[in-house]
Amino acid sequence: MRWPVVLLLAATVLLWPLVGVTGLDDLALAAVVVPVTALVWVALLGLRDAPRPVLTGTLAGLLYGGVLVALSFAFGGGFGGGHTPGAVLLGAAWELASGALLGAGAGLLGSGVRQLRGPR
Repeated sequence: MRWPVVLLLAATVLLWPLVGVTGLDDLALAAVVVPVTALVWVALLGLRDAPRPVLTGTLAGLLYGGVLVALSFAFGGGFGGGHTPGAVLLGAAWELASGALLGAGAGLLGSGVRQLRGPR
């Protein structure tokens, strides 16, 4: 496992605030950030020789989701935002699971790109 690759992939979470300053509404913001993130992840996992691309992508996705949850708490989306503890935990679980699925899917596609590239 190459942890720098995991951290690099998870750092794409910074696209949310960087693209968010453009003033896009939430749906448009997600329509830009999610596909760009997925393409970057597939490219990095497929073109770099990251060992175990599915595991690397899954771990990066968990970290990505964890950062999103932490940012949500930091900027008032947690208990202080009027949400019940159950709703907050469900939202946190959703972010972690969707990040892990994004990462696993990117890892699978990256493995396919690697196989199409052939041996190096």
